[in-house]
Amino acid sequence: KKLFLWKIAVHPHRDMSALSESTIKQLGLGYLKSYYRLRPRGMDTVMLTGMDMRGVDDVVADAYLRYTEADGTVFSATLEATSYQTRNEIVYRPRRSHVFWDGLAFGALLLPALMSVAHIYGWYPLVGEDFWVRMGLLLMTLPLLMGVYALLFQRLPRYRYIYAVEQFKQYYADDQWIAYSYDVFADLKPKYQRELVRQCTRYGFGLVEITSQRKPKLLIAPSRAQNFVPKKPFLPWLTQAEWQTKMRALAKRPWVRFKAFLSDIIPANRQLNFRWFSRTYYHQWTLFTMGLLAIGYFASLEYKRVPTHFVPEKWYHRRMADARDGMRPETELYLVDAPVPGFYDTTYQPFNIRSHEELFGQLVQAEGSTHADSVASTPVRILTATAGEALSTYYSCSRYNALTQAFYLLADTMYAQQSTVKQRLSELNDRGINATAVWPPCIGGTGKGFLVYIDDILFDDKAAYALRDSLQQQLDTLDRQLTVMRFLPITNQPD
Repeated sequence: KKLFLWKIAVHPHRDMSALSESTIKQLGLGYLKSYYRLRPRGMDTVMLTGMDMRGVDDVVADAYLRYTEADGTVFSATLEATSYQTRNEIVYRPRRSHVFWDGLAFGALLLPALMSVAHIYGWYPLVGEDFWVRMGLLLMTLPLLMGVYALLFQRLPRYRYIYAVEQFKQYYADDQWIAYSYDVFADLKPKYQRELVRQCTRYGFGLVEITSQRKPKLLIAPSRAQNFVPKKPFLPWLTQAEWQTKMRALAKRPWVRFKAFLSDIIPANRQLNFRWFSRTYYHQWTLFTMGLLAIGYFASLEYKRVPTHFVPEKWYHRRMADARDGMRPETELYLVDAPVPGFYDTTYQPFNIRSHEELFGQLVQAEGSTHADSVASTPVRILTATAGEALSTYYSCSRYNALTQAFYLLADTMYAQQSTVKQRLSELNDRGINATAVWPPCIGGTGKGFLVYIDDILFDDKAAYALRDSLQQQLDTLDRQLTVMRFLPITNQPD
């Protein structure tokens, strides 16, 4: 008695006349017979009806009606019956997998759109030495965008899943009906019933309510236009007895017996656990792939702007080892295609400049030595003397190699020994004259020893002649005349 009073308190709208699913099946099937009784049928044909028909993929028709029309085609109608205990079949729930894939496609397309706008305004968010870290942070915003999408749009009608409606989409029938008890929506918000009516109208399904007096009440008649739902194949319907016979025939292998065991358990809990009919998301997958490709494209543009690229050491060594066998040695001789001026000579001809140290073999580069081979250090190329400062020595021709235009030198004398060069530089230094001794190949010559020239490198011939006339008076003898020499920049400089 207490339990009975408790049920009344929890469900005050329910009474002893609540309809069971079996009763709704019978009343709904009777209504289908009455609804189609005046339809023209072929001669000597009868109307076939049945309940609890099962097809492939665990699709179940609570009631089934079929007859042959006058033109010989077979007409079929199916019905899904829902009581208060099984009302989850027609009460919508959000399909989160649909929200997930739509949100993923939304995020994958929004990111490249934002990156394109950033590029238009000259902002490159991934450019930096931590490029891959920034790339990872960018991809980590995808779940955030998906969450924003779900928060904003998960309540849209697009994501409202009704089991009975989805089951009708799994197969084709000329007419498909839903019959439900009057108390299904009694304690629910009106939005659930409105959504059922909307989807039945949208997909052309019939809707019947069984009143408390056990009388069918037509809410929506089915539409045979099939304008919205793609046509599905007919299912080979089996009665419940035929289904059980088939299952017993298949239950010979262990795996088949296990699946049969599961199929026996699921219907017993059907009102609590409804399966989600599988569906594919080809459009979302395509948009997601396009979004990833667009992200990769914009990321590649920014990767080219990264100031520093760090190559993995192991990858670099492996690549160098693989390329070693196919590499060709450098040539020992380089042909200079521009004329190189000589010393005290007005006839210039192209010549070969060796890239190895053999070129220094016949030059005097150290005091008391006649060959550079006897010197352990690198041969000296340049010596400079500035008035009042110590003598400086240089081992590279870089100061001359950097010249890109013709230049002029006030040549003093050629010396074969470094000792005599230092003596001459000292003499000029005492007179307050800056001087430099240069190895001839540094300036494109083919001579040996050192050329001593006064002052600095000049780039104007008038200034060179004017400076020569003014410095000539400071020299000790008139027989040592300063010579203005013009040199052209060489394309293949010596080391």
